[in-house]
Amino acid sequence: MVNKRLLIIGVVVALIFGGAIFYLSFVTEAEPPVEILAARQDVYAGTRIKDIPDEGFARISLIGDELLLSSYLTETVWQQIMAAGGVVVRDIYQYEAVPLSAIASDGNPKAVDIPGLGLTNPDLVVVSLTNIAVPSGIKVGDHVDLIVAVENSQKQFTALIQPQVLTEGSPGEFDEAELTSTPTPEVSPTPTITPTPTISPEYPLAKVIVRSAKIAGVQRDQNIVSSGGRIALGEITGVDVIIPRVAQEFVLMSDTAGQLGLSLLSPMLDFETDEGPTLGAHYKDLLDLFAADRNKLSE
Repeated sequence: MVNKRLLIIGVVVALIFGGAIFYLSFVTEAEPPVEILAARQDVYAGTRIKDIPDEGFARISLIGDELLLSSYLTETVWQQIMAAGGVVVRDIYQYEAVPLSAIASDGNPKAVDIPGLGLTNPDLVVVSLTNIAVPSGIKVGDHVDLIVAVENSQKQFTALIQPQVLTEGSPGEFDEAELTSTPTPEVSPTPTITPTPTISPEYPLAKVIVRSAKIAGVQRDQNIVSSGGRIALGEITGVDVIIPRVAQEFVLMSDTAGQLGLSLLSPMLDFETDEGPTLGAHYKDLLDLFAADRNKLSE
């Protein structure tokens, strides 16, 4: 009986120790190594991705903090960058692990955190808009149209002519003799200019000024912890948008006036071919639509 009891106790102890060892080995198991790329030679800022040979990078395996290692170039990301193209934006020195922040490319995932890395097209810029109507569910990577709405327009032109006050000895002083002795210049007839017809829209009006712009960043109020322990996102206070450089003046003017809005586009849209002007809309267009639909339904 005693031997049986000791046997049972031994089995229980063995199971406990075995389970403890298994648990500790499972929990304390080292993270698998991450293969990152390091430079075999110096790569200078301005070097095109296509001009960097594959043998210019060495593959090394590192073990450490996952977040830290994610900031370096891996083989998978390098393949994406080579396919997308790009340029080195800061010097990469020999034997240095290649940081993602050193490469500007549409294939660089770090462009989500650093929008400038995705600006490989010199005709694009990132603008920060704060006085804008934004869909509540908008996020980084979404495509939008930028629309400006104008409620009214008043144009006043005032010509202010400041008379020149001449004093004795001033550079502009002249006498009557000089005036009479000055020959009268011949005046050539001015050709008549045919005025160009202009459109006088009726206010209010709305017009799309940028199409298929990409959201590069979303700013929100500080996160609020609800009573249930859940974290609720704060209200959107601004967005960073990638737009054509030629449109930045109109966009920033509209944002300052508080009459700029975003419309969220479908992800099924072919953004590369979505180009061309829009008709815009003003008050008379609404009246014409009203009349057209009414006449159609009355027939």
